[in-house]
Order: sequence, then C-alpha cells, then structure tokens
Amino acid sequence: MTSLKTASALAIAAAFGLALPASADVTADQVWTAWKAIAQGSGQSMTGRESRSGTTLTVEDLQVASKDGQGGSVRVGLGQVAFAERGDGSVEIRMPETHPLTVEIRNAEGEVTGLDFTVRQPGFEMVASGTPEALKQDVTAPEVTLTLDRVSGTKPVDVEARMTVSGMSGHYAQSQGEMRSFESGFEADRVKLDFAATDPDDGTHVSLVGSVHDVASSSDSRMPVGGDPTQLAQMLRAGFTSQGELTHGAMGYTLDVTETDDPTHVEVSANSGRIGFDLGGTGMTYDLTGKNTRVALSTPKLPMPQVELQMAETGAHFEMPLMQTETPADFGLGLRLAGVTVSKEVWALFDPTGQLPRDPATLIVDLAGKARWLADLTDPAIASSDDVPAELHALNVKDLRLQVAGADLTGSGDFTFDNADKVTFSGIARPEGTLSLRLAGGNGLMDKLVAMGLIPQDQAMGLRMMMGMFARPGDGPDTMVSEITVNGQGQVLANGQRLR
Repeated sequence: MTSLKTASALAIAAAFGLALPASADVTADQVWTAWKAIAQGSGQSMTGRESRSGTTLTVEDLQVASKDGQGGSVRVGLGQVAFAERGDGSVEIRMPETHPLTVEIRNAEGEVTGLDFTVRQPGFEMVASGTPEALKQDVTAPEVTLTLDRVSGTKPVDVEARMTVSGMSGHYAQSQGEMRSFESGFEADRVKLDFAATDPDDGTHVSLVGSVHDVASSSDSRMPVGGDPTQLAQMLRAGFTSQGELTHGAMGYTLDVTETDDPTHVEVSANSGRIGFDLGGTGMTYDLTGKNTRVALSTPKLPMPQVELQMAETGAHFEMPLMQTETPADFGLGLRLAGVTVSKEVWALFDPTGQLPRDPATLIVDLAGKARWLADLTDPAIASSDDVPAELHALNVKDLRLQVAGADLTGSGDFTFDNADKVTFSGIARPEGTLSLRLAGGNGLMDKLVAMGLIPQDQAMGLRMMMGMFARPGDGPDTMVSEITVNGQGQVLANGQRLR
C-alpha cells in the first residue's frame, strides 16, 4: 500500500506538469524551457524530440524519469505534448488522455519490485501564463484515474488497484531568484481507492475500498538553486523550506482480510481531518487532527460480533530538530484523544452489571522542551548507532489529562536537566523541577473495581497506602493532590516528604 500511495502521488504530480506561475506574456518555447529547468533542478531527467509549426511547439516521445537514493526510480511516458500559444500571452498545454507510469522499488536486500500503471485523464486542461521568471500553470480535470496494470519482481503476486480523482482543479507556480520558489494548490470533489491482492503461497486475500470527499491541499516551498533534492541535510543548510497542509471532508474505507477461511472486517470513517507540515531551518513540525472518527472490527476470533471505537476528536503534534545543533533547540510532542467511547459489547465483557460510569474517556498529553542534537537525524548511520543522538535540557509538561470511568487525573510541571551531572541518577542527566498532579474520583473507581472482583481487596489496600505516601487530600471529595519535586541536590520529594 505504501508503494501504491507513493506511485499515485508521483503519477499525478508528473501528469499535471513539472513547471510553472502570474500574468504577463509567455511563449511556448519559454514554457518548455521552464519545464526542463524545473526537472533538472528537481533531480529529474526530461527528454523528447522537438518540432515547431506556427505558434505550436510539439515534443514527441516526452519521457520524465527520476531516481531515489536507494536505487528505485519513477518513469513517466507522456508521449506527445503540444505547447500552443493562445494569442493572449498564455500557452495551452495539450497532453494525451492516456499515458504509462512505471515505478521501481529496491529494498535493503537489493530486490526490485516493478509497478506498471496507466494514467487516464480525459478532458484534462492545462494553461501556463506569466513570465519566464514567474510561471503559473492552471489545471482542471473532470476525472483522473491511476490503474495498476502489472506487478513484477522476485515473488509473483495477484494485485488489482485503482485510484480515481474526480472534479479536480488547481495550480502550480514557480519563480526564479536566489532561491527557486514553488507554490501549489489543488482541490478535488472525491478521491476513490480500490485495492485487492491475493498471496499465491497461502491464498490470503486482502481488499480495501475507500473514498475521501472535499480534498484540498496547498504547499509553499523554497529550494536553493543547484541543490540535490535527495540530500535533505545539505538542502536544509542551504535554506530549503517547505510548508503545506491537506484537508478533507467525510472519508471512509473498509478493509477485508481472508486468511484460511478466517475473515476479518475493518471499517474506518471520519467526518473531517487535516494534516499540516513545516520543514525548514533545523527541523520539522507535523500536525494531524480528525473529527468524529469511528473504527469497527469484526472477526470470528473475538468473543462478540463486533468491536467499535469512536472518538470525537483526535490529534497529534510533533516538533523536533533534524540537524545537529550547537545550542538547545525546541521540541514538542502532543497527543489528543477526546470523547472516546467503545461499544456496549466491550463494556459487557468486564462490567456486565454496569457499575462503572460509561462517560466518554479523554487522554491529553502536551509536552514541550529543549534538546541539543548531537548528530543529523537525516544521516542513515543514526539508525545503526548505539549512541544517544541528543541531550535533553528542559521538559515542560504543559498539559496531562486522563479521564476514564469516573476518574480524572490532571498534571503539569517543568524540569531542567544538568547534562554535566550524570552520576546522581546513574547515567541520566540530573533533573530539577516539580510535577503537580491532581486525581479526582480515584478511590471511588477503586471501590468499584474491588466490588467487581477485578482488583483483590489486599491489592487495593496496598495501592491506597502507596497513594497516601505520594499524595494528600485535595480541595474536594475523593480528591488527592501531589507535588513531586526533584531539587538541586538530587533529592526526590512528594509534598515535601523526602522519598530519595
């Protein structure tokens, strides 16, 4: 599936043009020259036979190819492409309705898998405008289909796959300067995916059918002239930046796996979602959000017909340096699962009499801090090294919350770390700071778990004694609070009482 998604993205990107962006006069020759310049600047090769007839420049047997750092490649055979001047300073780019796309993927053992696709794009329209230094390309297509025709490699496999993009429109812009800039925006009414595969060895069959509605994407990048796109560390040091986002409306897919007559059925849906990224400077930021997500699983291995999970909100945030840093740099990590519910059949497994509150659960973790990176994370050697690639200097627990079955745990705190002292805590940089915690409803939940027989009475007594050591009564009924402090001498205290 990863290979298919990569191939699909590359196919559409290549099919929709390799240049282009903003309004003045431009000729067919200038657009074609810009295509070749963009391809070269992106590490691609572009070849074809040129001919001229009046105001139209035609390129026969146009081939676009690129390679990755692992020996894989992508080749697009666009066939005949005509650049026709329209008399208003813009150029219409006429492309074939059908053309091939080939992807080769090489794994760590050197084995090559080949994927042959066909791109169909009836009614596809493309117009370039602007100037040679700032070109813009606008595209529209009622439907673009990417079909997997053949899979070749060391192991035979029976695969059928198709992706269809309906109601597509967008633009792609490029301008020249000290840095080469790229800006794009695309929208589609729907993206539909159909996939089916059978393993010839054991007969396992996998099928996936899904669709995403109201898809929109945008990106803005700055690339150093002459930079090698395959060398991310060098590109970042030279000033490369890239920001973008992808949003979607209602989406859903079903996955069916049949293994030795043992079927598994999975359904996933969401009302909307967003993916955002920001790459540049010394690091990257990644954000993921979703609304009203539902996951359902059914298989004969379960003691119930179906397990269902719903989440009102989902989110993940990731921020970190990618490059070696001389001074501590910011990092962040966040996870948000709000309004989480499970089906009544799941509750019935361990709480058939309904003793536990079944309010929606929530888990929130929001961390930030500073760390000094000792090596480039883009270096492949990092994966095989035993050395820790970073020094932790500060950690801020901005928000911590767990709400489940009537209990509510919250927390926050700040710590700094002395990397010159790795003796006090046996090889770990010495922390200093305080974590504040508050637990409401903890004893009530424990009483219910004891009554249900899930926790023995003697274990519950031991847990209460431990809570008494670390916590004190809070500001309400069945509420406990605790302040865990690590001071400058390496002492650990709970509410002022020394534990270490």
